[in-house]
Amino acid sequence: MEGGVNSWGVSRGTLRRALTTLIREGLLKQVQGRGTFVTSTLIEPAIAQKLSTLSEDFASQGVAVETRVLSAELIEAPLFNYVRTDLTPGIEKIDFGLNSLFGTLEDRYQLKIASGRRTFTAEEASSEVAAELGVAVGSPVQYLEQVTYLDDGRPIEYSDVWINSKMLRVTSMLARR
Repeated sequence: MEGGVNSWGVSRGTLRRALTTLIREGLLKQVQGRGTFVTSTLIEPAIAQKLSTLSEDFASQGVAVETRVLSAELIEAPLFNYVRTDLTPGIEKIDFGLNSLFGTLEDRYQLKIASGRRTFTAEEASSEVAAELGVAVGSPVQYLEQVTYLDDGRPIEYSDVWINSKMLRVTSMLARR
């Protein structure tokens, strides 16, 4: 690069302004220590590679998400997201629209999350799921069932998660042997 102009005749200043504009418009994303990447209309959290909450994955990718707590009460567990209250007294009073579940379990309750199992399936949206996701009944959705375990092997959390299939792609990086 001679005189701040590259082989295409574009100055460094012009290139920096173009990158800044593309980042501001959400077409590029800068990740500290990793570089600048083209964004996608699909969200690709690492939910198949590491044990973290979806909100933690989205935040690490610079994606703003909104969590709506439909209810917080102590009940027998038939559906959605459940945490053992014998290990987390008062957890129903936490605002999970503002706090991540795993962060709360680790920081407030000093529990060490060690592992989890996630099962992914494709399903048709029921009327309840369709209403929550804003899709038509019968639309394809991704269903994620998760069980999270503490370092001593005790289960701490179970969740059912439905995601609009148009908004999320699951990608796994695999290594041979």
